[in-house]
Amino acid sequence: MKYQRLLSLLLALLLLPALAACGGSGDQTAEAEETAAAAAGEPADADPASQPLSGDEDASLTRLREEIGATGNLAGVAFLGALSEGGQEAYDELVRDLPYSFLTGLDWEKAVVASGMEVYCVVPRDPGSHVVVTEWIIDEDNIQGKAGRTLYESDTGEPVILMGNVSDIMPNLRVTVTAPDGRSLSYSPCLSLRDGTLDRAAAEGIYDFSRYYELPPEGIPDYDGDWAAFDVSDHDGREYTCCLTFAPDGTVDYFYYDEPGVILERFTGSASNNEDEGTVSLDLTLTGGRYLEEGAPEYSAWGTYRMGMPDGDTLILTVLDGERLPYGLDMESVRFGRAVG
Repeated sequence: MKYQRLLSLLLALLLLPALAACGGSGDQTAEAEETAAAAAGEPADADPASQPLSGDEDASLTRLREEIGATGNLAGVAFLGALSEGGQEAYDELVRDLPYSFLTGLDWEKAVVASGMEVYCVVPRDPGSHVVVTEWIIDEDNIQGKAGRTLYESDTGEPVILMGNVSDIMPNLRVTVTAPDGRSLSYSPCLSLRDGTLDRAAAEGIYDFSRYYELPPEGIPDYDGDWAAFDVSDHDGREYTCCLTFAPDGTVDYFYYDEPGVILERFTGSASNNEDEGTVSLDLTLTGGRYLEEGAPEYSAWGTYRMGMPDGDTLILTVLDGERLPYGLDMESVRFGRAVG
């Protein structure tokens, strides 16, 4: 009996550590999880999907990708504006007031830059998309265009800035986006000659997230109304009548003819008043006339002009930059009279 009691006592002593370890395992595990969660800065029972996004830039980019997908497109493209020269400071100023905050976080050093001043941003729908940007060469031997050197390539699907396009009708960059599901598109970002917005007719799958600024509704009151210039000659001595209308909403209509009833070219567009400079900018597109009906291509015509009014019935328009008005005629200044009736 004495030996049995001694043996039982020894066994009990040996089992005590094991029982203590088993009894404390749940509390120790919970305590360890809470400690790890506290170190990570979140509660132990937090749902990862409910955690906030890392910042406003990520949120705006995520929302844009969702918009691209919801509209059935593969990539978003925006015309951001024009720059006479690149650089981070100039780019930041260009996108400062745009509604997508992720644009302000893009690095200009990663921009794909070719000849030209038009700035675009391309955003793939999917973060893992493959993006390639190449030169796009259009010349007499390749009027449809062909790919040149590869200028940029990425498998991350991150947004990319493009700057190029010397000519409105000859884009010089080509971007190809291939999604993880294999869907692909190739597109040369450029503006439509019809209305100055992003030209999406050249490729399917493009979502336009550009911001277009509208003219103020008051127009330019000093010049509102119909104006006409008679006996305007070209360099061959051919004479034309030119008609110009400024509407109260800022829209412009301009046409010219060499015989009554037969308009050669008609332009429509908009005017903006540069009060600080004392000039007016016109942004017009060929929309009608005999030349267009006979197969001439549409084209845009823009310029900055000084407007002089020696009296209430006379308007002298002088080109300072861009196209001469009337277009195609060799005159830097044209005197218009107020049209009556």
